[in-house]
Amino acid sequence: MSLSLLVLAALAALYLQGQWYKRRGLARLSYERRFDRAFCYEGDEVEMLERIANDKATPLPWLRLEALLSSGLQFVRQDNLSIASGDRLQNHRSLFALRGYTEIVRRHKVHCVRRGCYDLDTVTMSCGDLFGIAQSVRTQRVESRLLVYPRAAAIQELPLPWRGWQGEYAVRRWTVEDPFLTQGIREYRAGDPLRSIHWKAVSRTRELQVREMGYTADRRIMVLLNVAVREDMWGDVTDEPLVEWGIRCVLTLLDRGLADGMPMGFGSNAYSVDEPGRRVRIPPASGNLQMKVLLDTLAKLQLVQAVNFYEVLRLEEEEQGDPADYVIITAFVNEKLRERVRALEERGHRVELLPLEQEVARHEAV
Repeated sequence: MSLSLLVLAALAALYLQGQWYKRRGLARLSYERRFDRAFCYEGDEVEMLERIANDKATPLPWLRLEALLSSGLQFVRQDNLSIASGDRLQNHRSLFALRGYTEIVRRHKVHCVRRGCYDLDTVTMSCGDLFGIAQSVRTQRVESRLLVYPRAAAIQELPLPWRGWQGEYAVRRWTVEDPFLTQGIREYRAGDPLRSIHWKAVSRTRELQVREMGYTADRRIMVLLNVAVREDMWGDVTDEPLVEWGIRCVLTLLDRGLADGMPMGFGSNAYSVDEPGRRVRIPPASGNLQMKVLLDTLAKLQLVQAVNFYEVLRLEEEEQGDPADYVIITAFVNEKLRERVRALEERGHRVELLPLEQEVARHEAV
């Protein structure tokens, strides 16, 4: 056979094998990616597991995997793993060969540096022949989620007004009158509200009589977080460290309240990753299940203002029927906000304003 025919035959073979890898290289190739747990806390280390299986006899001279992940997850570098990281996203690229009928399981150590909801959405797989003549590309959905809960701030880390509220409420909760629990009737005393007068008893005794109310420990608490750090802020939060510090403090209040048996709820003008554009609101409840719901909600909270905080307070005024205690955490207080607070108080709710302090947040971020 002449040299020219050998060259043509070699070129034809190269072309055909290139076309085969282009059309069939990714056939019967499966890929899975998941975390070894569904949730953890800030600062924890988890494992991300990858399984790649080539269920055919033909080997893959090279296989490249690429995926975008949040920079809130920091990966320990490996020999075949390249990471290009930005402020919010990082591109992961790995390159290796895969023999026929071979399965590879890779384990990546991941350090969870920020609170958040981390979804593994898609991965792009590329393969080709040894000579780089042709390649095949496929994007595959990978559905896996990791919730990273915030760590609660220690009590001694809280600003003084916050710590004072904790102590006062632990006592005050046992001396709250229950408007639905009547223990009896007594004579009117100076300072008794007119709404407590028992008119049937007045007509019978010809003297002013009032209902004597019982006390309850079931007063509900709603903790409201204002993610707007300025009056004119809209959209994305402009001071993330400050609001993240506020979220840690919110968790401390919720955790302590639930531990003391108080029904606790949470609301914000931010939205959840599962419900974009809709304000977050978890009604007050108690127990371990409520703690899990609140932790999930805080992990999914997006630092974007969904609605104006004044609107949140207006909706609370309209929707909250029974008297409740409100703890409002905000970086600023203006007259419009005070008006909404007064409207809540006129409906029988108690309101406590706790400041988000920039100095404390900066200290904690260092």
